[in-house]
Amino acid sequence: MIRFLAMGVLSLCSVASAFAGSAALHSGRYEGLMLAVTPEHQVEGFYSEAMGEGVTRRCAFYLQGQPEALTTWLDAAYPGRVAASSDGVTLTVEQGRQHPGCINVLMPEIATGLELTQTANKKWIGLVTVSADKAYLLKTPGAKADKRPYIVKDDVVGVLAFKDGWAQVEFINAKDRSFTGWISQGQYARLVAPKS
Repeated sequence: MIRFLAMGVLSLCSVASAFAGSAALHSGRYEGLMLAVTPEHQVEGFYSEAMGEGVTRRCAFYLQGQPEALTTWLDAAYPGRVAASSDGVTLTVEQGRQHPGCINVLMPEIATGLELTQTANKKWIGLVTVSADKAYLLKTPGAKADKRPYIVKDDVVGVLAFKDGWAQVEFINAKDRSFTGWISQGQYARLVAPKS
């Protein structure tokens, strides 16, 4: 009886430690990956990496969906998944190097699980791309744009809040400086994964 009880306790301990090891995903920067966890517990992301001096080779693609069943895309769509790890996330896209430019830049480990360390913790609830040629980051929705920082077409920014047709966004520049402000609905586009 004692042996069976001890085995039961050991089984419960292994189940508890398995759950403790499966950390939740958090919004933030993970090396070249911007990741947002939505209020619906889905993820939206943008991976971007460049190599080279002068002539630059670039790999970039979007991702969206349930963490264990993502769609990744730029020109074509490929399935993938993302999971929390001890110091960041593991991004797996079996055909990830088939995204445009990625074969020359992206590590082969993307097919089996690329470990990315968290470099910044954020409160993003989504990601959007800038659709306007220039969008000023306003202090409040509808405020004047005088002497305000701005973002440009195709920038990908983290969303902190949506309110009455406006999005409060955060842009991080190449020097890791963060800029926040409000942009109107006509100046951005939500990420929409293509239908597989």
